Amino acid sequence: MSSSPVAANRRSFLFGAAGTASLLGLSACGVNAESEGGDDVETRKIETDNGTVAVPVDPQRVIAVENWTAYMLVDLGVVPIGIADGTLNEAVVPPDVYEQLKGAITIGAMGEPNAQAIGVLEPDLIIDQFYTEQSAPLSTIAPVVFYHWLGDIPWDEQIDRIADAVNRPDALSQAKEDYAQRIEAIKAAYAEQLESKVWGIVSGGPNGTYYLGSPLATVLRSLGATLISALPEDEVGFLEKSYEELDLLEECDVIVHPVMFDGSYPAPTQELLDNAVWKGLGVVASGNAHPFAHYSVGTYRWANGALDEIEAILKGL
Repeated sequence: MSSSPVAANRRSFLFGAAGTASLLGLSACGVNAESEGGDDVETRKIETDNGTVAVPVDPQRVIAVENWTAYMLVDLGVVPIGIADGTLNEAVVPPDVYEQLKGAITIGAMGEPNAQAIGVLEPDLIIDQFYTEQSAPLSTIAPVVFYHWLGDIPWDEQIDRIADAVNRPDALSQAKEDYAQRIEAIKAAYAEQLESKVWGIVSGGPNGTYYLGSPLATVLRSLGATLISALPEDEVGFLEKSYEELDLLEECDVIVHPVMFDGSYPAPTQELLDNAVWKGLGVVASGNAHPFAHYSVGTYRWANGALDEIEAILKGL
């Protein structure tokens, strides 16, 4: 799965997609186990989507098999020692996250973890959210925790699951509190704009298609924003539409679309922006279609960056 805001399709961003589930609060019980080196390592058992797994109580050497696990671990104050190729890209990763991860060693492409490269790093925990068949064999190296993120679990609940895996239940407390306070402050300051303006979340898709929605919808919904009616209330990912349906966007007073952190556009979105029908939309012609860097929300850092961008737009409405 690419970390580009639109290179990932609906399937891979239903994390992204942000359902809620009782998959959090995985219970644990302390036990003692012996590591291969013979040292006593305190472990705990947790329920994961690949069964009951004994994991270290205090993991120190964590491998992230794909990109979003790495980004979530940074939110938790855990810097993985190994990350997948493509996780680090200054164009698609917020600068502060990039700085945290730039010392990590790459361990193969996403979906193709290199067991030898991982073994050399001597991890004590391996976490994956997308490639269970590829990561399961790595359990001969270290415990593998798999949490399926291709369903309807929103990003903020998924990160709670990752927090349980690394035993950092309190690490998100301040981030959650800060995020909630910002939500309430923005709602209070811009209630009229949020309620009276219709927001569209749009990105380019393949072969003459575009997408409505992204995990950013979870942030806008938390603010009480009115979203385009073509986006169902329970939709948490990307809803594919054809260019022939661009007229749906005429309902919008405001549109946000993805832009890279370096100011460039993902190719599918650039194609959309160049389309004559797009350019003729009233909301576009009026200057209310806004590039949005934190389009793919999946962590609290991303969400707070999204709030900054939303507030800047609200100030101009």
